[in-house]
Amino acid sequence: MPHPHRTPGAALSPLTDAATTLGLRLLDIPLPLPPVIIGMAWHPRHAADGAHHWLRDAVRRTLGVPPGSRR
Repeated sequence: MPHPHRTPGAALSPLTDAATTLGLRLLDIPLPLPPVIIGMAWHPRHAADGAHHWLRDAVRRTLGVPPGSRR
């Protein structure tokens, strides 16, 4: 089922490669859903932690948020 908000030729989900590797299929949700606001918060001592930084960036990439964006 084609995604109603995806334009032809649009990029695949950032989860496509992982799903394919695991033998999973990604399916579009068959009904309209309201937008979901997701926020991240962490203790300031973790701001410079490399692993924590990687995790925050991985979440942003998965959600399609541009690097450095604070939306």
